[in-house]
Amino acid sequence: MNKRLLIVCVTLSAFLLTACVAATQRGMLGISYVSTARPAIAMRATTLPLLTGGEGSCGLAWSGGLEGVPIRVWLAAYGSGKQDAPMAIIAHADLLPGWYWDADGSRPFSVDPGVEVFGDVGFQACTYIVESARDPFAMLAGVPENGEPARWVARGFAARCNFNESKLVMEYREPLPEHLANTPHLVIGQTDWLRAFENRAREAFVVGPVPANRDGILRGYASNVRWRYMDQRFLGTVSRYEPITRY
Repeated sequence: MNKRLLIVCVTLSAFLLTACVAATQRGMLGISYVSTARPAIAMRATTLPLLTGGEGSCGLAWSGGLEGVPIRVWLAAYGSGKQDAPMAIIAHADLLPGWYWDADGSRPFSVDPGVEVFGDVGFQACTYIVESARDPFAMLAGVPENGEPARWVARGFAARCNFNESKLVMEYREPLPEHLANTPHLVIGQTDWLRAFENRAREAFVVGPVPANRDGILRGYASNVRWRYMDQRFLGTVSRYEPITRY
């Protein structure tokens, strides 16, 4: 290989590497979570202030029954940090090659399933009750580690992407109202109260393209998240691709 060709190859390799790195930026840009990789997207709460934003990791159970499938999660949580106030959560979770997010994004004992579109992305939606005991975000909602339990009504939105190796999750929650205080889980949907709540959940998020000016995307650890409880109850379930057997 002559010297000129070598210089061209090195220059091209450096360009491709730079482009690849630039294409995989993920983190917080102001109060928005931004991903310049697939899917290229910006997500934030509409009006609630940012509580924490960053990344972390967890281990997820899968349908085969084993524990510990490694998951990398970027998230942003919004609210006032008080139990009697709303909270909005955004998460972007990636799987290792060989795994995929299951198609069913609904929660057990949920009501009002449907599809909601945010920024041209279709999200599976459902409404359910969240308990603070093993909730990753209880501390962000002002619930002490060993304090009195709290409960919320939540509307969750989930979308698979990047050949089902990535998943976008949004959740809006409010304190469970008194008329549902003794309800272990929701069984009746489409009541007047739930319809109003689900409309507030729909309006709680803004999803759109990545801003043209991407300077200042910050990475860091999402603080006050109980990562040991970040599991399939919030993120959903996964499965493993079966190897192809040749005969």
